[in-house]
Formats: sequence, structure tokens, C-alpha cells
Amino acid sequence: MNNFFYSLKTVHFVGVGGVSMSKLCAYTLSLGIECTGSDAKNSDTIAKLRERGANIGIGEKCDLAEKADLVVYSSAIKQNHPELLVAKKSMERKDYLALVAKNFDKIIAVSGAHGKTTTTAMIAWIFNVAEKSFTSHIGGELVGGDIGFGNGKEYFITEACEYSKSFLKLHPDVGVVLNVDFDHPDCYKSLKDTYLAFAMFMSQSQAVVYNGEFDFSDNERLQECNTKMITYGLKDNNFWADQLVRKSNYINFCVHKNNKESYDFTLYTLNDVNVQCALAAIAVCDYVGIDMQKIKLALATFPGLKNRFQCLGLMSGGARMIVDYAHHPKQIEYAIHSAYYNLPDDGDLVVVFEPHTYSRTKALFKDFCKVLQGNWTTIIMPTYSAREKPEAGYDSMRLYAELCKTSDKIVYVDGYDKVKQWLAKNVKVTDTILCLGAGLINEKLIY
Repeated sequence: MNNFFYSLKTVHFVGVGGVSMSKLCAYTLSLGIECTGSDAKNSDTIAKLRERGANIGIGEKCDLAEKADLVVYSSAIKQNHPELLVAKKSMERKDYLALVAKNFDKIIAVSGAHGKTTTTAMIAWIFNVAEKSFTSHIGGELVGGDIGFGNGKEYFITEACEYSKSFLKLHPDVGVVLNVDFDHPDCYKSLKDTYLAFAMFMSQSQAVVYNGEFDFSDNERLQECNTKMITYGLKDNNFWADQLVRKSNYINFCVHKNNKESYDFTLYTLNDVNVQCALAAIAVCDYVGIDMQKIKLALATFPGLKNRFQCLGLMSGGARMIVDYAHHPKQIEYAIHSAYYNLPDDGDLVVVFEPHTYSRTKALFKDFCKVLQGNWTTIIMPTYSAREKPEAGYDSMRLYAELCKTSDKIVYVDGYDKVKQWLAKNVKVTDTILCLGAGLINEKLIY
């Protein structure tokens, strides 16, 4: 174990109910270190942490923070937060995660603007089926799963988030780059600036599995390093897929390795983009030596993730409801395509979108306007502000007004309860409701 952790008796986590913080807390408890925490509200996740021995309070808990040897916080927490002001020592989540990673023999870190959580979960699930020693840090929860997944000491399988350049704290044995997109205008100046950060992440990895659609060939930093490069995606890559056959609740596809070997796979999903996530997971697991037959078995039994194109069944009126974390135009485009493709012949699609942050809405305004209109009804909800104030960018009403200029299928509904009422009144039994957003929409609209 990293010497740093031997000096800790108690660690306090601010916002401990979050997907990342809760897993870091659970891992810290497994080391025999006492954990305390605070959060704005109770949740099932907090209840599970309490069952494991964590002392968690609701609201600001300065008394707990003051007693701890270390206070861990996320980049969303401001430096003048009361719990940080009384802390003996504090550390941002990305730095704590990097220290956790050093406790393991090998690190697999999955980066990308879209698909990190699903791909990381797929890799961890394959390791689990193959009975490999691992611990995972996943920014979501497996369907039917718990806050922790894996307790081995050899591999640490983690998401590597580009927000605030957090992923540059990691030096993986295997780095994964799924895609590059301009998704955090509050952290990056441009798409070029984003590419540079991903290239730096790749240069810090001993081996990289990356989507061949994204070109890093002219990056000087990568040209100078000895990183092993493995590509996936289209036909000219090391791993590529074809022969996709979509069924009612699964997809069959064929994977080709170096144009020499071919393998048939089944993935239980309605979302085409998960095939690309699976390709990346296959490439990673093949590289570390997992037998391809075990990879096939694992992907065929992968249960999926909550709020990642998750079909929740039927709402009270009989319509099917699907929830997805999509909050970037590219993610939204993928989700709408998959939902629309799987519509019954006599069904219509209703998209419910909760914009996430004002700065993202402003920076990608034209792209949002493009992907949110089509042969379906789009309901726009108030913006989920997260860490921002309204003056940081455009609000949802401005997005609604702009969409109305070119489409008569746009509706603005102010509030979760009002959306439920609108859906109950307007959707029919053969329709599909697709709820999109990274705020509270997928929590508040579940029937």
C-alpha cells in the first residue's frame, strides 16, 4: 500500500454521495481507514456506505471535517466551503484518485468525451468473468450492482475524466481514448486545446487503445514517446467490427483482429454506440492477455449501467421510458438515433431534455439546435446549473425559443412534476419517452 495511506486515521469526503466520491470512500474503508462524509441529501448510496461503517451527515458537517486527517473534495466545491476552511489538510478528488491508483500493480484508465463509464464498466465486467485481480472506479452503477466492484490488488480500472485536466494526474499502463470533443468550455479554450490534453494523457501511458477516427499523428509529444498504439474502429484499424445485426433487445456483430482473426459477439443493448465501447474493451482485454472466449462470454452477460440508455419499462400510461445521461450534442444524437430506430411501427418518440450547465449550452448552442429537432416531439426543461450561475451562458428558454423558429414539435415545460403531467396526458401506449440529461431528470422522472 502507498505510504501516504499509512498516515491516515480518518478521511472526510465532501459530497460523499456522488458516484466517484462514494467509490473512493468505499475503497478507503476497505483499507481499514475510518471515513466520514457530508452530502446535501440522503440516498441509497449513502445508506450503503453507512452500513460499511462510514459516519455521514446531511448538510455541512464542519465538526467531522475538522477532526479528519484529510478532507477530500471535488472541483465543484469552492475553496471557501466551510468544511475546507476548518480542514487540517485538504485534497482535490483527482489528486486523491491518483494516490489510490498507485496502490495497484497496473492501471487501466479510460478517457474520452463520451462512453467512459460504459467502457470502463465493460472492462471491469470482463475482468470479473475472467477472474482477474482488479478494483474498479466507475462513474456509474451497474444494473443490479453495488457502489464497489472488485476488490483485487493487481489492476486498477478507472475512468480518466478530462474535466479540469484531471486525467493528467494518472500514468496508466493502458490508457484508452474513446473520442475527443469540445465538451468543457469552462476548462478548455477550443477543440485544439482539448486534443493537446488528450495527447499528453496518451504520452503518459505505456500503451494506448484509441479510436482510429481521431488523428494524433501530427502531435510532436506522441512522436517522441515510446507508447504502444492500438487502434479500433473502422476497417483499417487493429480491431474493427462489421456484420451488425440488430434484434429486439440485442445486437450481434463480428470483430476482426489485425485482419487475421474474426470473432462473433452478442451485446444485450438497444444502443448502437455500445458496440464501439465494446470494441475498445475487447482491445484492452486482449492486450492484457484475457482469452477471447472469456471476453465474448463477459460481453454477452454484461448487465448494462443505470441511466445509460436504460429501459425502465412502461410508465403508468403504457409508453416505454428510456433514460440516458446524454448531455452533449453528440451523445444526444446517438441516443435519439437508437431510440428512433427501435420505435414500434405505430409509435412516436418524445424526447425530454434537461440542459446541463449554461456554459455548455452557450458554447454548443448551434449543435444543440441541430440535434434536438426532427420527426419527434422535444420537451425542453429548465437548465440544470450544476456549478454555474445563470449569467455564465444561455438558459433553456433561449434554446427553446431558437428551436421554435424551425420546428413546431418543441414544447417548454417548467418542472419535473409538470413534465410528468404532460406525458400522462399526451403520450400513447406505443410511444417511447427518451429522457436525456446529466442533472436530476433521470431521478425525478422515474415512474
